[in-house]
Amino acid sequence: MRNPIKTLPRQIKTERLELRQLDANIENATLIFNAIKDENPKDFYFNPIVDTDIIPTSSQQMLQQMKLEEEFIRLNGVIFYVFYNNDLIGYKRLYFNNEDVRMTLQSSNIWLKKSAWGHGFSQEINKKIDEIAFTQLGAKRITTQCSTENTRSAKSLESSGFHLDGIARGGGFLPDGTVYDNMFWSKLESEYLGE
Repeated sequence: MRNPIKTLPRQIKTERLELRQLDANIENATLIFNAIKDENPKDFYFNPIVDTDIIPTSSQQMLQQMKLEEEFIRLNGVIFYVFYNNDLIGYKRLYFNNEDVRMTLQSSNIWLKKSAWGHGFSQEINKKIDEIAFTQLGAKRITTQCSTENTRSAKSLESSGFHLDGIARGGGFLPDGTVYDNMFWSKLESEYLGE
């Protein structure tokens, strides 16, 4: 039986945004690279875009990262790139931790260009993911995580109705090897339904 996450449309709209699945090819890698190449790496400290650097240094490096991401979620996930007014502003990965169980949907942290900060886009995306997870995919729980130092993401997750489950000391690391403490968050289907 095919994982239901693979039946999601390649484009999903929210009130102001469009979430698009992009194939790993040089054209799309160049699109992403051009959208973020001039961003300040400090603004992506908690959400590195590529494994070896915080910001990609070339379209080719971005393509390699896209291929790694595709392989990671090949059987049980999807990657959405976030567009606002047809401009790429961010990224979101969704996947089931265990394809057979399909109970818990893991939602990656959202990276957004700095120009997209403070507009409520993360909450808008999380609201749409809740709807997809609980009404279309049959998930019973959504989980996500962020660094204890990433106060913007923590505030956004709390505003989106996520519950802080705990902190894993030394639970994450950055491309430069920096280790950080990780907050683990969840939302249950019953909370989404208001039960």
